[in-house]
Amino acid sequence: MLRSRPFLILKRVYHYNRYQSVESLRERYKEKKLRHIHAAEKDKATILSMNTLHNQNKLFEDKKKAIYGLGFTSPNEVFINNELNLSHIDVYGFDYDYTLADYTDNLSLTIYNSLRDIMVDVFKYPRQIKDFKFDSNFAIRGLHYDFNNGWLMKIDNMANIQLNTIHLGREPIQDVNKIIELHKGQHISPDYLRTNMFQLSDLFSIPQATLLSDVVQYFRDHNMNFHPRYLSDDVNIAARILHTGAHGIGGTLHLDVMKDLPRYLERSPKLVDYLEHLRKQGKKTFLLTNSTLAFIDKGMTYLTTTHDWRDLFDCVIVSARKPEFYYHFHRPFRRANEPNWDTVDNFLPGEIYQGGNMKDFERLTGWKGQRVLYFGDHIFSDLIEASIQHGWHTGAIIHELAKEIDIRNQPSYRHTLSWLIRLESLLNEAQTTKSNNKQINHNDQQLEILITEWKEERNQIKIKLKNAFNESFGSLFRTYQNPSYFANKIQRYADIYMSNITNLDHVSVDYVFYPNRTYLPHERFVETLIDTGGKISKYLL
Repeated sequence: MLRSRPFLILKRVYHYNRYQSVESLRERYKEKKLRHIHAAEKDKATILSMNTLHNQNKLFEDKKKAIYGLGFTSPNEVFINNELNLSHIDVYGFDYDYTLADYTDNLSLTIYNSLRDIMVDVFKYPRQIKDFKFDSNFAIRGLHYDFNNGWLMKIDNMANIQLNTIHLGREPIQDVNKIIELHKGQHISPDYLRTNMFQLSDLFSIPQATLLSDVVQYFRDHNMNFHPRYLSDDVNIAARILHTGAHGIGGTLHLDVMKDLPRYLERSPKLVDYLEHLRKQGKKTFLLTNSTLAFIDKGMTYLTTTHDWRDLFDCVIVSARKPEFYYHFHRPFRRANEPNWDTVDNFLPGEIYQGGNMKDFERLTGWKGQRVLYFGDHIFSDLIEASIQHGWHTGAIIHELAKEIDIRNQPSYRHTLSWLIRLESLLNEAQTTKSNNKQINHNDQQLEILITEWKEERNQIKIKLKNAFNESFGSLFRTYQNPSYFANKIQRYADIYMSNITNLDHVSVDYVFYPNRTYLPHERFVETLIDTGGKISKYLL
C-alpha cells in the first residue's frame, strides 16, 4: 500500500527532530526568545526579569510582526462548560449570599475578628490571639486543610498536591519529603481525602483558613502542644456560632451586617432590571437561601432600594438548610412571616416560606428538571445535588473570577505565559532529540545540560505566574498545567459560570451557550504541526 503524502511529511519531521544538534536547539531558543521579548516590549511588558538578550532584539524590528502574547478576556463574560439553551429554561432560581448579594472586603475582616474573639472568649485560647490582624492576601478559596497534620494546601483536579503551596501555620514547608512519604508521592487517596481533610469552599472560609494558620503558627512559635484536629473542630464550632443563632435572625455576623448595610453590601443597580426583564419575558423566578427572613428582608431592601423586593420573585424560601434541602424529604414548609403551624398546600403570592424540601417544592410548583436554571456561589451547598440528583441546570457565581481575569489580562502576565508555552515546546523537541540519539557522546552531555537549563527556567516562570495571583497559593482555578480541585468541581457541576449574576443582563432568553471544543492531547497533534510553519503546514492545510 502506498503511503500518503502527509505520512511522508510526518516522517521527515521525525527525522528532522531526531538529528537536531544542541547548537541548532540553542539557536531556535535564542531566536524565539528575542521575538517574545520584542513583542512584549511593544506592549510595555516584560517576560519576568529575563530580558538578558535585550540588546540584540533590534534584529527583528523590521521583520514581519509575530503575535506571541495571548488574548484578552472580559471579566463581564459568561463562561460555558456545557451546552445550555435558554429557550428551554422556564424557571430561574437564585441563592442570596454572594449570588444576589455582593459583599465588600469588610465582611471577611469582621468574620476573622469575630472568629478570633470567640476562640478566646468561648474556648479559652491564649488572650494574645486577640491581637491577631487579618491578612487578606494570605488564603484563597478552595484550599484543603489536613487536620491530622495541620497542613493547608491546594490540590489539583486529579487530587495531586501542588507542593509549593503546602503551609504549616503561615510558613511554607520547604522539605516536602514527609508529605511525599505519607502519600507515597504527590497523590492523595480518596479515602484519606474523605476522612482526614476538608475543603474550605466558600468565600466565608477565607478568614477561617487564615485564622487556622495564624493559631497554628502561634502554637509553634511558643512551643505549645496541640492537635490540629481539635483546633479545626474549635474553629468550625466558632463559625457555626458566628453564622447561626436562636433568634430567627442568624448568628452575630448577621446582626453586624444588619446594623451597617452600606459597610458590607454593594448595591447593584442592574440587579432589579435583570430580574424584571426575566419576568417580563414570561420566566418564573424564585429565591432559595439558607439565610433567615430578617436578614434577607434587610439585605434585599437595601440592594433593590425598595420594600417590594419580593415582587421580583414568584416564590421566596429562606432557612432552606441546603444541601439537606435537596435530599432530606421530611422537613415541611412553613410560612415565615409570623408563627403559623398550618400545612403549606400551595405557595401564595407575596408570602415567604422557610424550610421545606425538594420533593415538596416540585409538587407545589411543578418546576423540575432541566426547565430550571439555579445560580449559587457554593458548589457543595448550592449546585452539586441540584445538578446530579434533580437535573437542574446550574450557574456558578465566582466573584474572584473578575480579579483573576484582570491579572491574566496584564501584558506582562500574557507574554510570560506565552513564553512558557513556547519554552515547553522547545523542551519537547530537545527531549525527542535525546530519545532518538542512541549514542553516548559529547553531544548527549551538552544536550542534557541544555534540557536542565530549560527545566530550571520553566520552574522559575511557573513560580512567577503563580505569585501573580497569590504568593502563598497561586490561582484559585489552577495549579500549573491542571485545573485546581475547586475548578474541577465548577467544570463538572456548573453549566455556566461568571463573576456576577448581572453579566447575564445583555443575554437574550433564547440564547444558546455553546462551549468551546475540548481537545484531548492526541487531538492536538495537527495543531502542533501547523505551529511549526513552513512547507509542512502548507501540505497539511
